[in-house]
Amino acid sequence: MLFRFRRPTVDDAAMLLEWRTDPVITRFMFTDLEHPDVERQRGWIAAMETREDFRHFVIEHEGRPVGYLSYSEIDRLHRRCSTGSYMVTERDRRMLAGYLHSFIMDYAFHTLGMNKVVNYFMEGNDQVIRIQSVLKCRFVGVLEQHVFKHGRFQDVHVFETLRRDYESHPHPFDRETTLAAFDP
Repeated sequence: MLFRFRRPTVDDAAMLLEWRTDPVITRFMFTDLEHPDVERQRGWIAAMETREDFRHFVIEHEGRPVGYLSYSEIDRLHRRCSTGSYMVTERDRRMLAGYLHSFIMDYAFHTLGMNKVVNYFMEGNDQVIRIQSVLKCRFVGVLEQHVFKHGRFQDVHVFETLRRDYESHPHPFDRETTLAAFDP
């Protein structure tokens, strides 16, 4: 299993825009792009590099771009953040997505120095919501009618993982492997 998490560059703009506007991917995102444009996407990538509260990566598997990962709402005072990720193809979602949790959490806790990861999932994303309990994420609750999308208000399910709880569970990869997969 050879993963690499590399920082996006403006040269990735067209690829990321294609992914981001794919209905299969955007259906569970809180926002939609109103006027998708490669130049606007390049500007967004450049702007994200200057933010202290955001970090993102293109996920590669065996040298092939397969998905996207972001850390948002990075709060260094309270040491918490949120993550978001997606795999582009159904095959990669089935074959690879289950392996990403250790990489995502190890980076949050051991590189970013977070104590808590809080994640939000829109209703209807049932498979991802169910997998949270397998991953030992604690269900916090439901934010009712939290996002307006698809012509109606959508509920959002909230989960959190504390570093101490994550550390107490077995992991399929050693930390050296997971952290080495990330570009600085």
